[in-house]
Order: sequence, then structure tokens, then C-alpha cells
Amino acid sequence: MKLTLKLLAIYIIFFSIFIPYERTEAASMIKVLDIKSNSVIKEAETSVEMDDEVIKAIKSIKRVTVQASPIPQEGYLIKIPLTKSVKVENKWFNDIISEVLIVSGPTMKQDRIILYNDENVPLFFDIEYKLPVLKKKFKLNE
Repeated sequence: MKLTLKLLAIYIIFFSIFIPYERTEAASMIKVLDIKSNSVIKEAETSVEMDDEVIKAIKSIKRVTVQASPIPQEGYLIKIPLTKSVKVENKWFNDIISEVLIVSGPTMKQDRIILYNDENVPLFFDIEYKLPVLKKKFKLNE
């Protein structure tokens, strides 16, 4: 009986320490998805540098995307979790975000950013910022 309780205590300690760490580690990865093949082609850890890229992109929001199909047939969908949550306030969006999606592709005139509101509804915006640091880091030269 004592051995069972000791094993149970060890399992509880092990899972309470290591399992949340694994989830946090996986959640903090930037992922680049090739839209055409629908597969993740590159990954990297998130960083303050990437947060700065996202903030510049958010500040460059030009308008709400008005296309019926805002995701192109070819290009990239880049999921960027932020190191810290960011408050976004403009005339189209007013919420706190913890991750963004960037849509970029060779046939697109402008890149797009997808922000999720507190009801988990995606909102698409055209951005003017060209994301040079992000594209250089992941070698996404169109």
C-alpha cells in the first residue's frame, strides 16, 4: 500500500512538472504552413523580435479584408504566438491578443493579418508592413 502511494505521488509530481512545460514549449513555436501542400514547412521558437514584427504589422493595418476568399491558393500561413499578450485598439478591432496569423503569398498584392477576438472569431486585415525580419528568418522570398 505504501509503495502504491509513493508511486502515485511520484506520478503526480512528474506530470505536474513536465506535462505543462511540454504544452508551453509546443505552444510557443512559430509555424509556417505551405497553403498549397497544407503542411508545416518551418518552425522556430517565438521571440521578442517576432513580437516587434507583429506589432509593426498591426500598426500598419490598412483596412478590413473585403475578399470573399481571403486565403490564396498558394503562399504561406504563419502562426505567431506572442511572448506577451498585446492590447490592439483601432477602429476595427479592440481586444487583447496572444497570437496572430499572417497570410503571405506571391500572388497577393498585400499581406494579411488574422486577429481573433475574445469570442474566437477571426478577423482579416490588409497590412502595409512587408514583414522583412520574418520573411528573412524563414526564407520566404516570393
